[in-house]
Amino acid sequence: MGRCSGAILCVLLLLLATTTVNASIINWNCADDGDGGIVMGPATLTPVGGEYDLTMSGVQHFLPAHMAGDFTTDSALDPTVRILQGVENDTTFAWTDYHIAIGMNNSSLSILSTGIVAPSGWTWSIVAPVAGQMPNGAGPGYVGMINYYIGTGAPVAIGDEGTFGFKISFSGSTSFSFSTEQIPTPEPTTILLLGLGAISVIRRRR
Repeated sequence: MGRCSGAILCVLLLLLATTTVNASIINWNCADDGDGGIVMGPATLTPVGGEYDLTMSGVQHFLPAHMAGDFTTDSALDPTVRILQGVENDTTFAWTDYHIAIGMNNSSLSILSTGIVAPSGWTWSIVAPVAGQMPNGAGPGYVGMINYYIGTGAPVAIGDEGTFGFKISFSGSTSFSFSTEQIPTPEPTTILLLGLGAISVIRRRR
């Protein structure tokens, strides 16, 4: 009886260990797509407690802006990566919303609510990935969305930096490509001023 219990315990421990092991990322890259919408600096990938943080900073000049990259893993298990971006606002308006669509060429893409990072006082919502075209013409895949809203926080003013982060997991292969589309939204007063400016131009032309 004692030997049987010991064998069962060993099997349970083995199963527990195999379900908590994630794939290791052995190669990766991530950068802006070069169209000038967003200019990202060098990115770093850091192991953190069995997961990874992909950290970068950059300047957004216009919208939409795009990034792309890929991961190579040592097995088909599920790596988990938190993508953290410090984005400086070099557009012509303050931001009160920020929307990031992320696509991956694999149906197992998940966006995890535990990894969201937003400016202080901002709120967020997640749209689960569905089959579709990946951002910026990167081909067919699965696309989800992270929507950030100002909430009780302050807008990201021109010249200021907003920090946006989200955590993804994926599995089923050892090679993954991804792309993002990043769209800030003007604060309402800016939209009103832009509308009034357009009306005044139309009246002058008449």
